[in-house]
Amino acid sequence: MHGAAKRANQPTGSAGKQGVRMSGDEQQAFYDDAAALRSERLRDFHRQWVESCGGAPYPGLAAIDPVRFKPFLADLVLVDVRDPKEPVFRLVGSGFNDFFTRPFSGEKVRNAAFPERELILESYRQVALSGRPLLGWYRWHSEEGVTYHSEFVVLPFGDGKVERLLVMEDLDPARQGRTTQPG
Repeated sequence: MHGAAKRANQPTGSAGKQGVRMSGDEQQAFYDDAAALRSERLRDFHRQWVESCGGAPYPGLAAIDPVRFKPFLADLVLVDVRDPKEPVFRLVGSGFNDFFTRPFSGEKVRNAAFPERELILESYRQVALSGRPLLGWYRWHSEEGVTYHSEFVVLPFGDGKVERLLVMEDLDPARQGRTTQPG
């Protein structure tokens, strides 16, 4: 995810529409469930993850079948969080790399060349330590100074403890030059 949720542990501020928690500065919002996602693709991605859980809080490593997630691979980011203090971009989909014009695979999140990296680190740590998914939207700025809003999901998986995260961000509005805020 290019950017993430500030103060992700305890969102503050007023409630927006049903099931949405707004931050005090409206930089981001967190969804209580996937039904709040406007992106059909992210809802489908989340649904596949839920089915992989098999009733557990999150799926085991073997439950994540790449064939099942094939429709999402171009924009999928796999993050290694075995050390929650030092998440690493393990694999980054070609669509994500193409959009941001550089590969991130193998890079520590803290070394990523985008201003939101500390926010991303905190979001990844939160999901790694809690074992609970994080869904919502956030506002970010391109290198050209354009402000975009992107919905995202951060989904944990692992054997016994969270070892990896499946991260996906809906970059289609930014790809199309749309800058409107999710409603």
